[in-house]
Amino acid sequence: MQLTQKMTMDSKNGLELQDLRNEEIHMVCFKESDFHGIDMRNTKIAHTNFVNSRWEHIYFSNIHIKFIQMGGTVFENIIRPNAEMSQLSEEPGTDGWVNIEPVVFKTSDLSTARFEKCDLSNVQIKDCIIEGLSIDGILITDLLENYKKNALVD
Repeated sequence: MQLTQKMTMDSKNGLELQDLRNEEIHMVCFKESDFHGIDMRNTKIAHTNFVNSRWEHIYFSNIHIKFIQMGGTVFENIIRPNAEMSQLSEEPGTDGWVNIEPVVFKTSDLSTARFEKCDLSNVQIKDCIIEGLSIDGILITDLLENYKKNALVD
């Protein structure tokens, strides 16, 4: 189904695309739709329902996400690029660009979250509630208490 008569050519892949640049799209139902090869740079998405959606091969950098309910959400195979070239260079809209800035969680409730087989090297936890937080079954509050006791003895 064609949404517009305006067409453009994707210079990277030579594909003809429906050109919806600068359009304002309101009150649309995309239920059970399949999006592929979408270039949504500089797009704003608000009041959107992604319940039971699957996102794959997403270039997700410099994004500010606010007021999100994420119960039951699974993040898997997330990479933080540290290469000179993009890991997603074949995806539309990436143009080989890599953002190596850190991911930041602010004022978030991650209680009961599980991190499994994750690289948490150089992670900074600051001004956070850590009651019940454990690593490999060891409570962090107990470790900190032990550390403080031993630091005062030395």
